[in-house]
Amino acid sequence: MVAPPFLHAKGDIILRSSDGVDFRVITLFLSLASSSFDSIIEQAAQSDQIEGDLPIVPVEENHRVLDICLRFCYPSTLAEDPPLHEIEDIIPVLEAARKYSLKPLEHKVRQALKSRMEKEPLRCFALAMRAQLNIEATLAAEYTLRQSLIPARVPEINLITAKELLALLTYHHRCGISVQSLGKDLSWITSGYLILNATGYQWIISGSCGCESGSRFLLNGQKPLKWWSDYMEKSMMSLYDKPSSHTVLAGVGDTVRRVRASGCSQCCSNILANMTKFAEFFSRKVDTLTAKVDLDMELLKPFVPITLTAPARVQGKAPAGGAGKKKKKK
Repeated sequence: MVAPPFLHAKGDIILRSSDGVDFRVITLFLSLASSSFDSIIEQAAQSDQIEGDLPIVPVEENHRVLDICLRFCYPSTLAEDPPLHEIEDIIPVLEAARKYSLKPLEHKVRQALKSRMEKEPLRCFALAMRAQLNIEATLAAEYTLRQSLIPARVPEINLITAKELLALLTYHHRCGISVQSLGKDLSWITSGYLILNATGYQWIISGSCGCESGSRFLLNGQKPLKWWSDYMEKSMMSLYDKPSSHTVLAGVGDTVRRVRASGCSQCCSNILANMTKFAEFFSRKVDTLTAKVDLDMELLKPFVPITLTAPARVQGKAPAGGAGKKKKKK
């Protein structure tokens, strides 16, 4: 059932959606929104379909898409800007916005796509690729770093090619490899972290408290406490699969709870503040490294199939390879 304001008595034509819903519209608003609607208005003048005294013009869009487009064209006193709550509406509304030259609506759709990226990055990447939105596709690819290298299947995966999926997985893999350097060379802690923290990194060095020290990492030849080493080791393993700043921040809570459960007053002192600051510093290093990895836009270029045609046959000559018939000697 169509909703106001598309039942208005001053409507001068009816737009019929592809699924048979009629919208009584005021053509003045449409022509002011975009000159692309002029052709529809011209069709109305020639239409032989009449309902009441209004001409009917069928359009390709379904009622949901048409409703969104028309609301965007109407003044705010009659219709508020349409919400784009459903991700399934992104592509059809964007295509309609381009078809009717509604640039502001296209911008609104792109913003709606960006707002969904944090929760549904792979779906947004596929939609952005389908719509040839390279900026949004690159941003969505960055958000996929918060998820596993092998993502869960989403309906929109059918919108992209194998080449495009390969580009995304390659980008994800390269980011995962890039951040592994943070676990091999700890100079970013022994030098850079000292600048940000007046006490340096001494709070993670095994000392007089008697708590167990770790064996994998060394900070200027000093062994850090085991709980910190475990945090780093777990973070580095997780970063290979999810090379994102969110990965290192997510491990802070478990580490703080573990230290507090140990009952060591020395380790517990300012543990939440210290771990939070360190993880934030760590996360910035992760972002710096992944920002240097580019999504391979060459792989994302549209695929142009090569048509193989038979070579033109020269008159009077048989095709190469002796396939032609030989003339019999008389």
